[in-house]
Amino acid sequence: MIRLLVLMSATLVALYAVMSVYGAGDPRAQRQQTASPSPRSAAQDAGARDLIARPEGRTPPATTGAAPAPGNKDADAPSAAPEVVSVATQTPERVQQFPGPALRPSPEYAGQEQQAVAAPPPGAQGPILYVTGSSVNFRAGPSTGDRVIGALGQGAAVEALGPTDGAWVNIRDTSGRTGYMSGQFLTSNAPN
Repeated sequence: MIRLLVLMSATLVALYAVMSVYGAGDPRAQRQQTASPSPRSAAQDAGARDLIARPEGRTPPATTGAAPAPGNKDADAPSAAPEVVSVATQTPERVQQFPGPALRPSPEYAGQEQQAVAAPPPGAQGPILYVTGSSVNFRAGPSTGDRVIGALGQGAAVEALGPTDGAWVNIRDTSGRTGYMSGQFLTSNAPN
């Protein structure tokens, strides 16, 4: 046990000796000396980076007479405001690099064709609505958990069998099938 204590204290003394010989004094004092004398705002810092990274031949961004940051020693000099760039020009357009295979109908609906822009269902008595989505399922009940009866293409005319202002609308298609479709994919405006 005593040997362990002696070994630990000898290690600490050796470490202290190495640090005092090779160390550069007080690192905190050195860090405080190299730090900027006054705090800078993020906008000022961004403006400084812009000045450093600007290619030759480019004009500097316009400066404004904005009020200097509190505690800034250069109170008389106007601060350089960075150029404001719209979000649309900064955000790159998303490009799908690896598109998947072409969509195919599931085997249970392989024989059914999607309906194009069609006339209203025969004998329609309710309001006529038109499908706005490219391929929208209509179901046996008013939820996504219900069985899919079929899919209707954009512009397909359907008859509303109930209220048209709800989240789900009870409809009948031109084939006489009845079901429910989400109200967000239906409109009373006829397609062009």
